[in-house]
Amino acid sequence: MTPFAQTPTESSLQTLDPVTMLIGIAVALLLVLVTNLLLKQRGRHNRSSYLARAMVGVPEIMQIQSADREGAIGEMVRFAARLIRTVDEETLMKAVLRREADMSTGLVHGIAAPHARLHQLNRSIVLFGRSARGIEWECLDDQPAILIFLILSPEDDAQEQLHMLAEIGHCADDDDCLDLLRSAKDCRTITRAIEHKTSRRKKS
Repeated sequence: MTPFAQTPTESSLQTLDPVTMLIGIAVALLLVLVTNLLLKQRGRHNRSSYLARAMVGVPEIMQIQSADREGAIGEMVRFAARLIRTVDEETLMKAVLRREADMSTGLVHGIAAPHARLHQLNRSIVLFGRSARGIEWECLDDQPAILIFLILSPEDDAQEQLHMLAEIGHCADDDDCLDLLRSAKDCRTITRAIEHKTSRRKKS
């Protein structure tokens, strides 16, 4: 009787030595572990807040001293220029004031969100400041601005800035979030509050 011919796969498997097989198994396991890790990281990234990510590395809540809108923007832009370093203060100031001239960035419940997009930036940065006295900002409810977000984003990423403005708007409609913005001692507390609010909206 003619013996069955071995397939190429069966033949090659028989010629593999135990060490080679162990290396192959180890590589396969490593690939599985790396894939799972990347998927978990992607999941965390999708659940996190655009605002919170842009505030990473911002060390403190600014205490705004100026009594007017342009002065307050100037204080925040000066601080931003020291953090960014790739864009000078004058360029940042012109970009933010140009946007402010088109339409006031005053929202409601004491929140203002001056913002600009610049081609010199490769990532967004957000600063947060508070004014004890309140600043006239042409807010939608005619209240002075006391909670101020400065948003600076890359010119080619309009969607990210829109997401951040939307998150601020959602926070303005949430009493707990507003209370934290008014009372937080540091930016870390604020980013946690924003992320909590964002994750609750994504789950609902």
